[in-house]
Amino acid sequence: MTNKRRMITATILLLTAFTALLNQTLMITALPIMSHTLNISLNLAQWLTAGYVLMIGLTTPLSANLSEKYTSRQIFLGIVAVFIVGTIIGPLTTNFYIILLGRLIQAMAGGVLTTFVMVSMLAIFPPEKRGTVMGFVSLVISSGPAIGPSLSGLIMNYFSWQYLFYLILPIMILALIAGWLWLPNYSEAKPVKIDLLSVVTSMLGVGLILSSITIFGQQFWLALAMLVVGVITTWIFVSRQLHLSTPLLSVKLFKKPSFTLMVVSTMLVFAILMGTEALIPIYVENIVHKSSLLAGLVMLPGAFANGLTAPLIGRYYDEHGPKVPLIAGLILLIISSVPFLTMNLHTSMWWLMIVYIVRMIGISMIMSTATTESLKDLTPDQLSHGTAWNNALRQVSGSAANTILIMISLIPSQLLAGYHLAMGVTFGAVFLLLLVCVSYLIKNNHSEA
Repeated sequence: MTNKRRMITATILLLTAFTALLNQTLMITALPIMSHTLNISLNLAQWLTAGYVLMIGLTTPLSANLSEKYTSRQIFLGIVAVFIVGTIIGPLTTNFYIILLGRLIQAMAGGVLTTFVMVSMLAIFPPEKRGTVMGFVSLVISSGPAIGPSLSGLIMNYFSWQYLFYLILPIMILALIAGWLWLPNYSEAKPVKIDLLSVVTSMLGVGLILSSITIFGQQFWLALAMLVVGVITTWIFVSRQLHLSTPLLSVKLFKKPSFTLMVVSTMLVFAILMGTEALIPIYVENIVHKSSLLAGLVMLPGAFANGLTAPLIGRYYDEHGPKVPLIAGLILLIISSVPFLTMNLHTSMWWLMIVYIVRMIGISMIMSTATTESLKDLTPDQLSHGTAWNNALRQVSGSAANTILIMISLIPSQLLAGYHLAMGVTFGAVFLLLLVCVSYLIKNNHSEA
């Protein structure tokens, strides 16, 4: 593949993935407004975001087998077409469950698309450029969801919620046309059989576990039953993968410490990202009683800072390794945690914006580095499974964080106290992330010595 063809292919893939990931958080700033407009609770409305992230996590495991079973053109054109169908369904009615259906169809395609793009980028560029390539992929993974709330706030200030779908539709149609015209076939189809039982058990297990979280406060025994069945079903899925010649996802990758620890790191940092993005609109709109536009504008500089940091860190990683980006990112996350815990009704929006910028730079440094480092010991045949695990578990942790933190914020009678409590949980996640990253760096130093 020529350099020109490689850059055209990368541009189509990254812009399409960016749009899908932008769409992931496009509803966040709109949730308080949609809750009022549709006359539903905020806890139910948050499923427009949590459900989207959950569905991505449920369908991502399929991406490894699909990448082997079909050609690159077939996968790209197929999943973009499915995404367009969901985008058309979403704004057709004011019925919450039809809107949710449209979002879930979008997410089904988005789950496969993100992993497909990551594997494709690794396939079309040489291994020595892996850090730089994953830096741009991390830019998309982090900045897409980061920009979503800001864009949503801008749209909701001038238009109705339906325009959250109308904006995405023409972009994805153009992506479909561009893919049809210019995307080459850079992979060959293989006679891979997708294990249906693995598909069912993976979706059912994770779906039940995460769904149980949302109803623990209202229906404890039902939630407990769902949790137990979900855990057992997930265990069946994992056990089955160990005995299949072509597993849906290779569990054996977790025998590699670099993969396991760095995947856990990406899960934690994405949970912090999604949790922070869910809580800030609640603080700005429901506690300080500012507009959704202001909530979006406060988060916009952080989104840009996040996007600019990722490719720079990718290039640094190629030359110097993971130590400095991981440590610097952790320091920034710790520094940004304290101000979030002390914000009140009189906190300046400028101060909130600065603190959010610091947090987003820290998130970008760790996300880019941990994603690349998790794949460093994998063989080319394992990359599709490694990226699928990475994306699936990251999205599941993001969905869980989004749901749990909004529920926690609603526990105290005063919403400000709930906000502080939920932000305290994100600080706990930062502490866990610190332990995991330090443990990895110590192991890494010992292995190099």
